[in-house]
Amino acid sequence: STLHPHLPAPKQQKEAASAESSSTRMTAPSTAGKRRAVDRSWLKHLLSAHAHKMDASFPCRADPILKDKALVVAPMVDQSDLPFRLLCRRYGANLAYTPMIHARLFVERKQYRERFWDFVNNTPDEDRPLIAQFCGSDPTYLLPAMESIQHAVDAVDINCGCPQQIAKKGRYGAFLLESPKLPELVQHLVSKLEVPVTVKVRLLPSGVDDSLNLYEKLVDAGASLICVHGRNRHQNKQHTGATDWDAIRRTVERIGHRVPVLANGSIADLDDVRECIRQTGVDGVMSSEAILEYPALFLETGTKAARGLRTGPGRSQLAREYLDLCKQFPPDKGGQASGMKCIRAHLHKMLHADLQTHCTDVRDLVAFHGKTMDVMYDAVKRVEEAQAAVAHEAKDEVLSWYIRHRSEITEQARSGEKENEDKKNSAESESVSAAPDDDNDECLGSDLFGGGEVCGCGDDDGDY
Repeated sequence: STLHPHLPAPKQQKEAASAESSSTRMTAPSTAGKRRAVDRSWLKHLLSAHAHKMDASFPCRADPILKDKALVVAPMVDQSDLPFRLLCRRYGANLAYTPMIHARLFVERKQYRERFWDFVNNTPDEDRPLIAQFCGSDPTYLLPAMESIQHAVDAVDINCGCPQQIAKKGRYGAFLLESPKLPELVQHLVSKLEVPVTVKVRLLPSGVDDSLNLYEKLVDAGASLICVHGRNRHQNKQHTGATDWDAIRRTVERIGHRVPVLANGSIADLDDVRECIRQTGVDGVMSSEAILEYPALFLETGTKAARGLRTGPGRSQLAREYLDLCKQFPPDKGGQASGMKCIRAHLHKMLHADLQTHCTDVRDLVAFHGKTMDVMYDAVKRVEEAQAAVAHEAKDEVLSWYIRHRSEITEQARSGEKENEDKKNSAESESVSAAPDDDNDECLGSDLFGGGEVCGCGDDDGDY
């Protein structure tokens, strides 16, 4: 076995793997070291096998455009924690990723490993299908880390998206895309693991053509799915810019007949999801920042069909439901997050509009000082009371934290380009697409790695 001596014994893993339905997993390779043939329809079959968990009225089941498509919660360090994933699934998400897991630390540090995985209970059935994302470039750590939980997930993913300097130092994330050894690494993992190996990528700084050539090599090496964040590693923070959906469309044309392709970037609501699918032909769409503020994003809410009204749950209701899930599944005990810091960050984003207006007295408590669940429940209660005092109605809610930079970016676009009159009616959606919505996906600001090994991209949680 390649399992590291620091990791739990494989006995329970094998028992769990044998008990799992073969309809939700790919068949293991018959011979170690042999490249596995990829069944192009594996993702569709996986979603179908779990569709019974979803309400029949949800868009992922009822909308012809979205039927058989993956509506995905992105991998976000300290933010795509177990209770948050369960909340998103409650409101229409049918696939989720774990936060980025540092392979070496997962293997070597017991405390880190226990924060990221419950080896006794694994993840609950309602948290499936699930893809576990790992970062690293050394198969000595990547393989045993992935191997240790492969029995409890539906695929494992290599993070090739994080653009931060800590990723450069660790030779992972978007910098791994520029390593000639990446296809060899993918092939090695594919030959040893029993679940699909997927890769979340960005565009290469050298251009779309080079990116497409690389993605094809990854598929040749055995990758079972490619998720494309349509920006390069230089496009982050204040330089984010719009997502290149055309590059994603070209990716589908190049490799989409062989493996599923997911799109990541510029998704604010279900209208954006549909438009992305129309323009690119992808097998699914991933959201990161927008779904952090509104976990019910994959419902028909705030869309043209809903006349722009929030027909889904209000933000204070979602905040309270998230806290309830945190009590049941503490994010720092196998739930892949840091505990109260993670919880405060979620409430800050969900309640951003209230904390900036009629609840300014609560915002520091939510952003910085809430140390217990009771305090956080009290913060939500105070927000609800403030909403009632101003006759607040959920139907009037709009995104706030997600679009915090939109007006600035829109003004820059207007000064540099003359908009055509026939695009006037779509200006609002275009400005949303230009917002820096996806810089948080692989690596939100966090010291989850310990020892000052901070992986951060995106705004400070105290940004109001």
